[in-house]
Amino acid sequence: MTGFVFLRVRAHRLLLAAALLAMTLTTAVLATLAAFSGSIGDAGLRHALGSDDTAAASLVVSVQSPSASRPQLDAAAHRFASRVYGGLPVRLRSLDTSGPYGLPRSLQPPAARHGDPDLTQFAAVDRSRLRLVRGAWPAAGAAPGPGGTIGAAVPEVAVRQLRLAPGSVLTLTDRLNGGTVRVRVTGVYRPADPTDPYWQLDALGGRGVRTDSFTTYGPLVADPAVLGGGRLSRGSASWLATADYRTFTAGRAGALRASASHAKDHLAAEKAFDGDATVRTSLPDLLAGAQRALLVARSTLLIVSLQLVLLAGYALLLVARLLTSERAEETRLLLARGASRGRVVALSVVEALLLAVPAAVAAPLVAGPLTRLLGGQGLLARIGLRLDAHPTGATWLVGGLAALACALAVALPAVTARGYGRPARARALPGPVRAGGDLALLAVAAVAYWQLDRQTTGSGALTGTGGPDGDLSIDPLLVTAPALALLAGTVLTLRLLPPAARLAERRAARGRGLPAALAGWQLSRRPLRGAGPVLLVVLAVAMGVLAIGQGASWDASQSDQAAFQTGAPIRVLGSRTPPFGQGGAYAALPGVGHLAPAAREVMPLSGNRQATLLALDTADTAGIGMRDDLAGGHADRALAAL
Repeated sequence: MTGFVFLRVRAHRLLLAAALLAMTLTTAVLATLAAFSGSIGDAGLRHALGSDDTAAASLVVSVQSPSASRPQLDAAAHRFASRVYGGLPVRLRSLDTSGPYGLPRSLQPPAARHGDPDLTQFAAVDRSRLRLVRGAWPAAGAAPGPGGTIGAAVPEVAVRQLRLAPGSVLTLTDRLNGGTVRVRVTGVYRPADPTDPYWQLDALGGRGVRTDSFTTYGPLVADPAVLGGGRLSRGSASWLATADYRTFTAGRAGALRASASHAKDHLAAEKAFDGDATVRTSLPDLLAGAQRALLVARSTLLIVSLQLVLLAGYALLLVARLLTSERAEETRLLLARGASRGRVVALSVVEALLLAVPAAVAAPLVAGPLTRLLGGQGLLARIGLRLDAHPTGATWLVGGLAALACALAVALPAVTARGYGRPARARALPGPVRAGGDLALLAVAAVAYWQLDRQTTGSGALTGTGGPDGDLSIDPLLVTAPALALLAGTVLTLRLLPPAARLAERRAARGRGLPAALAGWQLSRRPLRGAGPVLLVVLAVAMGVLAIGQGASWDASQSDQAAFQTGAPIRVLGSRTPPFGQGGAYAALPGVGHLAPAAREVMPLSGNRQATLLALDTADTAGIGMRDDLAGGHADRALAAL
């Protein structure tokens, strides 16, 4: 049987080579999309969570006036961070502060000496986050005695505003316990990177000065032995915990999100903190956004995959029908010589499986280089995202299933053939189209589009509750609707082809050219013979047009999201100017046309919940930049009502 199969393959090698090429391309593309979907999810999450400037993925733990020893506190913080991060490798960086100290009145302007004094505090800071500008760091060693002078380095901005220099000596007043301490300025420093997440531990955010109802300078960087020696009042101990996400995968995102959501419960279980510890993290929200983006990306890949399956499936069916037609005489001869119909079908199935084997083997192997090629283009290359291109079990599974599906498509005409007698006169339309199948498919596609148009949840490609604990999944309607529309439009072409062929025959008959007249007559007499290539071209062109539309929609969506997240061409954050004076100060700058002051605060609610309060000055609606289509058509009216 094997030798006879190879003889059949040799006899129709051109058509079978076309089938093999179509099967290989189909399985390679689908395997590449599967590999790309998995690798982009893992790499994207690692990039979002493990980037050095991503403060949202970190944990900030703070304990006020801890009574436990430093080693006990560090061990408790490490255990807590390990539980929250689900066993991922954890890195801790700490910052210890003293209580508040009052600066000498002589450093204040004369008009301000009757109000509250300016404040500062000592801190033991990770010096790898600092850059020494002048002078030297405080000497390491034991804390000075009761009458000794404490050496400290001062922020550059504080030195400039207070007119200090290395060697200056100050007398500070303890605002908690009374008493005074003498401080000698040993050096001047600035943050090595003001955007470093480490400065979340500093109440001043690494800016060196903050002005509210009073002004606070600092921190004064002292030796850690000074803060632990009992000379200074106790303040707080803080840790910044970050995880190593190099081995993290998208499959663990749900468990990590659930663990981070219960961070307060994990913190309460640490007895060393005496129940007086707080934790801040945006990791659950960051993971929720990353999971949502991952689902949207996968839904887009599914939409593309379904369209490619339609195109490849129809191309394979077309080749298989041509192959069956070419073998009609051979098949009738085999049946006349005693071969059963099952034997003929078995030969076709074995032949299709032989074509599927090289496609199933080659597809996962080329998926890796193709995935690297995709990852090296466009935005992915610009952000430095590296994709893992090694074939995984899922890639081999998709390649195998795709090759098997292609083999079934090639063998399907032989399996479903009702007989191999002399062909009867061809009808103008196939049976399903004569029964109204194309109109039914068109109605289904119209209903799918109507349902999509009625969606008001704003979840886009996703469906589900979308709440803090809600599960989101890919919307099957959105994934299948484009494929249904393509299929319905393509099948509808079969109904339009016969009248179009008759019209073409009449126009060709009026002409003088014989080839055109014969071609028009042949097409009108047997429209289904030329319907296959026509439908393939229609489907390919429709997919191209839809791809152009999807690309334009994606570009517009990215632009809208960027505009929504930024809110304005320029945003000013972390200013040293008092909040209630920032609006007038920035409005007076040259070149500022419109300005919208905004304040955002997080408010605690009952049931361990939080709410974000956003306050906007709506006097200048142009400064807010709200689009009319997002405000029901009239943004000015909506903002004026606030």
